Amino acid sequence: MRIAVTGGLGRIGRAVVAELAGHGHDTVRVDVAPMRGQGPGYRRADLRELWQAVDALDGADAVVHLAATGVPDSHTLHPELAEGATYTANATSTYNVFQAAAVHGIDRVVWASSETVLGPPFRIADPVQLPLDETHPVRPETSYALSKAMGEGLAHHFAHRHGMTPVALRFSVVMDEEEYAALPQYWAEPERGRWNLWSYVDLADVAVSCRLALTAELVGATALMIAAPDTLSDRPTAELLDAFCEKVPVTRALGAFESLQCSAKAVELLGWRPARSWRDAV
Repeated sequence: MRIAVTGGLGRIGRAVVAELAGHGHDTVRVDVAPMRGQGPGYRRADLRELWQAVDALDGADAVVHLAATGVPDSHTLHPELAEGATYTANATSTYNVFQAAAVHGIDRVVWASSETVLGPPFRIADPVQLPLDETHPVRPETSYALSKAMGEGLAHHFAHRHGMTPVALRFSVVMDEEEYAALPQYWAEPERGRWNLWSYVDLADVAVSCRLALTAELVGATALMIAAPDTLSDRPTAELLDAFCEKVPVTRALGAFESLQCSAKAVELLGWRPARSWRDAV
């Protein structure tokens, strides 16, 4: 297949492009950033403009949409302006990617949603239950999370209106070996990880999840948790729950260091098997 990868020059984008190329797919990197040595495998586009999104996806069989604005820049006088800019950029670009896919008759759009749609950083309310999975209510607390939740709503709209089969991958914090080296400092302050329940996912496993989601047999819009099966903490999961989540209901028995974000649905529907852990690198 010929796959358009938006945000293709970013860290995750580069990993996804390499994973797809390694399995025989042709890729086109779509990015607002310039690429040295521009060629047929790159298209520069600002996805906030619909016509640019339409041009960028021309000739693609499927899309992996990774382009996004992350944590908003601080604004000393009006922080809500930065929040609004984050939401507007992400919601607009995601709509434009879906609309451009519909224009070209592209059925499968795999895109980066986020764990944050379910509540992280949990400043307003605790999780309803643990571990987090797809049954947990969508409760975004930030403009970034709200933009991702809006994207999931768009996915259902385009599935209903155009018969598309979008796949939202709710990535946990994406990490690699360089970042694992700093974990001993993180362990000294376990409360720091409470914001997303000490969860993470390895960069290489993220790339695999994108590849598998492109060809999985699915109906309608699908949203999947994508997290490593273990926590980032050196403390047992039960100890973390007792210390920091004592009032949150736990729905089942958990393994010694089992993650509090459950990716069983991705395992079932995609055949995804996360293969990398920080425990192999530190």
